[in-house]
Amino acid sequence: MKYTVYCGSYGNEGIYRCDFENGILAEPMKISDLGGTKYLATGEDNIITLFKENGKSGVAVLNRNGDLITSLAYEDIVSCFVGCLDNTVYTANFHEGTFSFLNYENDVLALSKKVKIRDKAGCHMVLPWHDCFLGFALYMDCIYVFNKEYECVNEIVFPEGTGPRHGVISDNEEYLYVVSELSREVFIIKAGTWEILDKVCLSDDENSSSAAIRLYENTLYVSVRGEDRVYEIKVNGEKLEVINSYFSGGKHPRDMIVLDGYVLCANTHSNVLSCVNEKGIVSEVEIPEAVAIAVI
Repeated sequence: MKYTVYCGSYGNEGIYRCDFENGILAEPMKISDLGGTKYLATGEDNIITLFKENGKSGVAVLNRNGDLITSLAYEDIVSCFVGCLDNTVYTANFHEGTFSFLNYENDVLALSKKVKIRDKAGCHMVLPWHDCFLGFALYMDCIYVFNKEYECVNEIVFPEGTGPRHGVISDNEEYLYVVSELSREVFIIKAGTWEILDKVCLSDDENSSSAAIRLYENTLYVSVRGEDRVYEIKVNGEKLEVINSYFSGGKHPRDMIVLDGYVLCANTHSNVLSCVNEKGIVSEVEIPEAVAIAVI
């Protein structure tokens, strides 16, 4: 299958687009000069990105060709995550320690609510589940459960020093899989009761840190920076098993997606977007400070 892949940049290098098919990444094209595109999401026919410009930061919506549809600058420091569900756009701000919820309708963005945890709480992701939103706060060792009014109604608490960073929901929506940046662990959690059922440690290397987690055909894929590897974790009911690991194709794989069994890694410090599998590098293209990947 042929995909259109979008890749953001950690610094001020904009957004790049390239085709991907059968493991091969085509030559990328720069489609936007926006700075601070540290995370990307895709809507039905558009791209939602973080941005920074003239000392302010926020969210921008672009069409497939990178043309600006609308933007809203509402922060002093650029967030590290953006996602969307229907008309709701949500962000996590690592340094400000906030989660923001925006409404996007008729090509207009409006801030609905900003939730402050604390300065430098390490807020790193918002994940929707049913009529709730899960807010990951790395340095709080906690995932906050917000209702549809964005009020905190529950907390998933982890041992001190865990650092929950990102997560994915199982296909049947009964389980939450979480990767921890600081302890380099993967957890399986019962959705709703939020009970931790099992966990596995990926690495004992304290100079390494986990980053992205994806679910593909009952296998979890996790990128680990420092080691610069991709780990595969098999989901066996309510148990987890590490089954494989291999080179990410470069240094510092911050984001990662899985397409047709191939793993695409944004290796920030190598300035490359790499397609890899257990046999090695399948293809790669140069993208300055590659940091975020999205697909339409």
